[in-house]
Amino acid sequence: MNFWLKPIYLGLAGWSFLFSMAQAETSNLAANAESILIEAQRVVLAEEKKKVFDQFQVNAKACWQKFAVNDCLSNARQQKYQSLRPLDQREIELNTRQRALKENERRQRLTDKTMDTSLDKARP
Repeated sequence: MNFWLKPIYLGLAGWSFLFSMAQAETSNLAANAESILIEAQRVVLAEEKKKVFDQFQVNAKACWQKFAVNDCLSNARQQKYQSLRPLDQREIELNTRQRALKENERRQRLTDKTMDTSLDKARP
């Protein structure tokens, strides 16, 4: 290899490495923002679920004042389940988004690891 071309090739490899690191930082920031957003939505979801459970407790307590206790309790449980169904669907969606985010992070780590290994091999 020509004496002058070797530093140029190493310089190009270095620049490509820096460029990939900048892309990785950008994707890390986006992933962190997405992760924070998911956690915030989980907090809101937990508060909404707590309200549903608290309302169920109030309804169940009121059922004991009625003559048809079992029917009232059954209706209160049914109302609770109907209120929880959309919240459970949102939780499933959040879990799916978080799994996809973790998978992307894992792929990014593998890509970075491969880039580091190939850059190490490029240096004599």
